[in-house]
Amino acid sequence: MQKQDPKLKRTHKLTIMFNDYEAAAFDRYCKRYKVENRAKVVREAIITKVFADIDRNHPTLFDKEELDRLEHRFY
Repeated sequence: MQKQDPKLKRTHKLTIMFNDYEAAAFDRYCKRYKVENRAKVVREAIITKVFADIDRNHPTLFDKEELDRLEHRFY
């Protein structure tokens, strides 16, 4: 068995709470798709959203208005 990189070890615990409707929807999802590791599903959903937002909102050299102006100027 390979030794895991210590930086990848999960040491930070987060707790989330669902209302009745959300909990029921998540339970139905897990049952329908035979999810064995619910924590993995939640973790992957959160990290996917975080990375997508970071990618979509990455820093640029110009602010949005200036980029829009440049875009209209060349097209």
